[in-house]
Parts: sequence; C-alpha cells; structure tokens
Amino acid sequence: MFKFEKILFPIEFSSQDEATAPFVLSMARRYQAGVVLLHAIQPAPPVYAGMGGVYPEVFDFEGLREDLLIEVRRFAAAQLPKVDVECVVEIGEPAYTISQYACGAGVDLVAMPTHGYGAFRRALLGSVTAKVLHDSARPVWTDAHAPEPSHRAHPQPRHIICALDLKPEGQRALEVAVALAHDAGATLELVNVPAETASAAVAEHYMQHLLNDVAHAAQVGIQAPAPLAIPAEAGSGSIADGIRDLALRRRADLVVIGRGAIQKGFGRLHSHAYDIIRECPCPVLSV
Repeated sequence: MFKFEKILFPIEFSSQDEATAPFVLSMARRYQAGVVLLHAIQPAPPVYAGMGGVYPEVFDFEGLREDLLIEVRRFAAAQLPKVDVECVVEIGEPAYTISQYACGAGVDLVAMPTHGYGAFRRALLGSVTAKVLHDSARPVWTDAHAPEPSHRAHPQPRHIICALDLKPEGQRALEVAVALAHDAGATLELVNVPAETASAAVAEHYMQHLLNDVAHAAQVGIQAPAPLAIPAEAGSGSIADGIRDLALRRRADLVVIGRGAIQKGFGRLHSHAYDIIRECPCPVLSV
C-alpha cells in the first residue's frame, strides 16, 4: 500500500519554507510520517578548487553547523508541532546534497518550494529545485510556483488532478493519486495529455486500462478521464497552460504528474514537467 513514511523537507529559512510547512505538516500527520529537516551549507569556491586546507583555519564549519542546527530546531518547533522531526545540517552543494540524502536515507518524498518571484516567476524555476527534479528518483512535491491571488490550495487536498500520458510510468502516478485522494477524502479527476502519435480512441482505451489496474480506484470518486483541452493554435507551452487552466477552473489543491526520468525525455508529459511545475497555480507532485 502506498504511504509516505519519511519526508525530506530541505529548508533555507525563507518565507517560501514557511509557506510550504503547512503542507508538509498535513502530510506528516495524515501518514504519521517522520520529517527530516535538511539545511545544506554551500562551501565557498576555494574548497572545490583544492584549497580545503585553508578554510578550516579561518572558518569554523563545525561551529556554523551547530549554530544552524539550533535554527533548524527552532523552525521545527514553530512550523511542525507534534511531528517526529530529525534536524540535519550538511556541508555541500545543496541540490547534490538533497538528492544524495534522499537516495541514501530511505526517503519516500522530497518537499520543496520553487522560489517563484514577481514577473519572472513563470520563466524561472529555482536552480536547486530544478536539479533535484532532474536528479532524484524520489517523488518530489513542489509548492505553487505561479500562485493566483484567487486560488489558494488547501494543505489537505479536496480536489486532485492527475495528468497522464501514454507511458507505462503513468500507472505509478495514478496509483499515488488514487491513494492520496482516498486518504485525504478528496475527489480525483483524470486528464489525458494527448499524444502526438496516438488517436483519441487509443488514449481512452489506455486510460480505462489504467483504472482497471488500480485496485483502489473503486474507493475513490474519480471523474471520467477526459482529454486535455488544447487549442489548435496553441504553442509549445500549451500542455502546461492547459493543466494550469484546468486547475484554476476546478480549484484543484494538487496536480499529480509522472515525472519519470526527465533527463531522458520520456514522453510528451515528461518533457513538459518543468513547464507544468512553473505554470501551476497549486502544488505539483511529480512521481
């Protein structure tokens, strides 16, 4: 049975971390999961240039680690009450440190802010988040990168959208979405991202096949799969725009997609994963 038992929550003491914390708290309480709060210290360039012998004499990394651990514990006490929290401070390049920790510590989920700012929020995805999405094999939960003032997602999702294409990885995304909807008491809506080389009939048959294979589907209110509405004149960002518009219309609290191996370019949906995360007005769970 699907369950998040250990959640990795990297923080850098930003306002985005505080905005993400209620969602992590909700998931941790729902699944009685432990949370690892991780802060990574970025070493100065000379350390990478083979001058590591210089810095220990002029900079007290261990002292800094202890000071930062105090701050991480304060964040845990303030933002994650009554949750089993492990506080960790590591020295290393943040994205690499996060991905390696997630891989080696039995983490089930990585929860991260995306750091969208101002007019450029849809054009830029925070470099650390982008690298973790690229490198980590774990599911990654990202908060709303392009939020709308009129659309505020609820920490315990009430309506979930699962976007699927015609790739085998879609079954895992659907299994996760169904389990989340069941555990949160949410409704689930499936949307078929049209394939460039498959007919509507093939896509409909595939979606029904997925539903039949997911045993828990009968326990969740699922809206019938429908193709994503994309205008014929839409450009390359049309998939992300279509999912964004659907999430706004349905007031979705979460969008689930199959991220797969982004670096290998699997499928049309996978190749648009960054765009979807950048455009979405609510959190995205990419599996």
